[in-house]
Amino acid sequence: MAWDDDFDPGSDDDAPAVTLACPGCGVEVYEESEQCPSCGEWILRNHSPWSGHSTWWVVLGVAGVAATIAVLSGAFG
Repeated sequence: MAWDDDFDPGSDDDAPAVTLACPGCGVEVYEESEQCPSCGEWILRNHSPWSGHSTWWVVLGVAGVAATIAVLSGAFG
C-alpha cells in the first residue's frame, strides 16, 4: 500500500478555513469554534428560521400558509 492510496484530489482539506469575528473581542476565530480562544466568549449562532428575513416576508409566508389551510379545509366552498 503506497502512502497516497487514500489521497482524494477532490477533497477540500486544502480549502481556506472560514473565520468570523468573535462577538466579545473581535479576534478572528474558526467558524466551527464554540468558544473564543482569546477571551473565552461563547460563539452563539442564530439558527432561527426567521433570521435573515424581513418582517413583510414572514407575514406573507404566514398568510400564505393560512390561506392554503383555509382552501384545503373547504372554508371557501
